[in-house]
Amino acid sequence: MLKLNKIQEEKYFEIIDKLKVKSIKITEIRSNIIKIIIISEHINIQQLTLKLEKNLSNVNLASIYNTIDLLLKEHIITSNTFDGKNIWYELSTNKSAHIKCDGCGKIEHVSADKIKNIDFDKFDHIISDKKQKLEHIKIEIHVICENCSSK
Repeated sequence: MLKLNKIQEEKYFEIIDKLKVKSIKITEIRSNIIKIIIISEHINIQQLTLKLEKNLSNVNLASIYNTIDLLLKEHIITSNTFDGKNIWYELSTNKSAHIKCDGCGKIEHVSADKIKNIDFDKFDHIISDKKQKLEHIKIEIHVICENCSSK
């Protein structure tokens, strides 16, 4: 059984309510996938499948992919590809930042409080002449971590 803290639980019910408003059925696997994504911050399909197999007796890979597609379509999650191969999923936000070590591939989510002082409105000028509305911004910072630097 997956345990959520109070903040995670609030996010979970917010997502569930959003899906119910659209008459989307909340199956056991969908519920568990949403909880795992909330808890994990970033997760790929392989990790998600392993975690589901620990919590559910019967895990259907097609159901996992269908749920991921549904959550992407409903803008509940977003996908990131840091190495051109693996796709990582996380909850959708209007601002997100990640730090990736180009040596070992470790990916770190930058917390919202660390990017709160970045004036994302300044990015509006990039699209202002195109009459478009800014939806969200992803920042990807590439580094060589301390462990990789010392090798």
